[in-house]
Amino acid sequence: MKFFFKGISLFVFVVYTSIYFSQSTSYCPEQMLLIQKYKTKNYIDALNYIDTALAQCPDKAEDPYFLHLCGFINYNIYKEIDGQSASSKARLRACDYFIKSINNDNKKQFTALNLKAINSFSISYINDALMILQKSDFKNQSTALKYYNSFKKLKSIAEPDYDFSTISVDFFNGMGRMYKMRYENDKTNSKNFLDSCINYFNKSLALNSNQYTPNYDLGILYHNLGVDIILEELDIDADLEMVILMQEQAVQYFSKSLPFLQTVYKMKPEETSIVQGIAAVYYSLNDMEKHVEYMNILKDLESKGSKDD
Repeated sequence: MKFFFKGISLFVFVVYTSIYFSQSTSYCPEQMLLIQKYKTKNYIDALNYIDTALAQCPDKAEDPYFLHLCGFINYNIYKEIDGQSASSKARLRACDYFIKSINNDNKKQFTALNLKAINSFSISYINDALMILQKSDFKNQSTALKYYNSFKKLKSIAEPDYDFSTISVDFFNGMGRMYKMRYENDKTNSKNFLDSCINYFNKSLALNSNQYTPNYDLGILYHNLGVDIILEELDIDADLEMVILMQEQAVQYFSKSLPFLQTVYKMKPEETSIVQGIAAVYYSLNDMEKHVEYMNILKDLESKGSKDD
């Protein structure tokens, strides 16, 4: 199953050429060697000089220019050497250096370029997160969450007023669908996946309650949980007290299902699967009047559909 996300497309990185190759707060021979390596695109050699420069010139740890330069060394390693790989350690290092440069850049000489780079990295993180969900890469689902959190952290720095709601809705829905698939693949041993699935769908609906997919998925999920209790979990020879307890649990699930299905029914009143689901819920709740009402609606829709054919 694939997920399709709207909002942020793949970002093409550009090389920032306006690095200030000038002497900063104090002369440091090791920094000059580092700059020489950078200018000749020997990025790995330049990287290896960072610790040496800091050891010989400890004041560089708070020099915004030096930190800015270290950020671009790692930026180019990420882009040119690591091929923008999601697992590149250079990306994380670059972000740390750019943030430190901003925090020490009292004259705002390098902040604009630092922010552009941070924004670029924020987009790379959310794209990597969404790609994991799109591929249904179960083993890296926790990594997708880590990337999403990195995106939010960096984007908040680059664009403090950025509205995260749209992309968060996509991400939460993707996480919910993946946990749903993992739960359905092994219901017996996946209670934690079920809880995570419901949690992410609810987080998405908290941002935008007028969504078809999470409402529909939660409606069907809760109904099926009630059915599973009755058909699979309730032993034939269970005592009366257990029977009553399990039936109450099933009714709770059916009751939770109904509002979600009613929401999507308003969106797509001619969708037979939704009407059928609502009719099934009312039957499970022993509300025969409502069950018959929706069964008649279903019959009319099916009759209309056959005439259209």
